[in-house]
Amino acid sequence: EWENFEKKRHFDLPAVFATSFRKPLDRALSQFRFECIEDRGCKIKDVHKWWSKRQDLWNVYTKTFADPEVGARRYFRGKFSKERREFMATAIDTLSKFHIVLSMEWLAYGGPQVRSILGFDDISALTTRVRPHIIQAKRNDGQENNNLGSASIAKASWVPKEYLDAAQYKKMSEDLALDELLTDVARRMFLERLVCDDMAGNIAPQ
Repeated sequence: EWENFEKKRHFDLPAVFATSFRKPLDRALSQFRFECIEDRGCKIKDVHKWWSKRQDLWNVYTKTFADPEVGARRYFRGKFSKERREFMATAIDTLSKFHIVLSMEWLAYGGPQVRSILGFDDISALTTRVRPHIIQAKRNDGQENNNLGSASIAKASWVPKEYLDAAQYKKMSEDLALDELLTDVARRMFLERLVCDDMAGNIAPQ
């Protein structure tokens, strides 16, 4: 999860490659809540201060799949548009080679691909709500049933536009701009593969 994907090394492995994407700003805010508000090792309770210290999360999806050289962080901001285009092109190319690309908001629709590619008969885990270390911070939010994916547990999630002030919302959105684009690409990949496989008759309906 926290290391870049080295395509020159990993794609030579006899393996099935799978990944999932969640809306970047939702993911970032969820991590702040999980780590800091629910006291899992983080002592910072102000999202402004936390975000300024977590630059490792800025465009983390793009960095993961582009796998830029060490020290390339400076290219993700400012005048280096050529480098950012190259990073995005590499990230998309890498992602396109993955066997499964899921959207966390639409996990319920990922069943056919999980069955056909991974060979799982039981896909109930896709819509089972998983909350690591729940004993540390139990949430009584009435959202135990998860029928769709993260989109179906809205009451349990913090909505960025509601939780963040306008300035912080703008800043975090800009710091995650490349990830927003890559997430849109990933969601399109997921939908296109789902529709194409369904039309070809390669995937049985759930």
